[in-house]
Amino acid sequence: GKKDKDLTPDRTIESLYEELVKEGILVQYPKVKISDYMGEYSYLGTTLRQANIEPMPSLSDVRRVVTEYGILPMGSQTVHETAPHVKSIMIAGPHGTGKRMLVNAICSELGANLIDLTAENICGRYPAKPG
Repeated sequence: GKKDKDLTPDRTIESLYEELVKEGILVQYPKVKISDYMGEYSYLGTTLRQANIEPMPSLSDVRRVVTEYGILPMGSQTVHETAPHVKSIMIAGPHGTGKRMLVNAICSELGANLIDLTAENICGRYPAKPG
């Protein structure tokens, strides 16, 4: 197979970060707490689960799962060592349901960088090497 090679051997981390900021790929985000993602507990969901029917998750369910799998393992060494290792989280849903707010909350809670890799943002910026 192809050998992994550094495509930026003459660049410093600082210059790479600067490029990502200038290109609008590394972006600032509003500081949001996960508790700001409001949602009610679904009592109907509990009843449906007892009847072996999996309901649509409530906003409260989404907040709990994002906290358990996306925030706690990164913020606590003990949780990280004992929790299942989750490498990625897919957040999907209709327009206006709070997906971006969840991403901002995760980044805020963890103090993480937000890299915008949406197709609209990166299309044509870094064309592939031919061949």
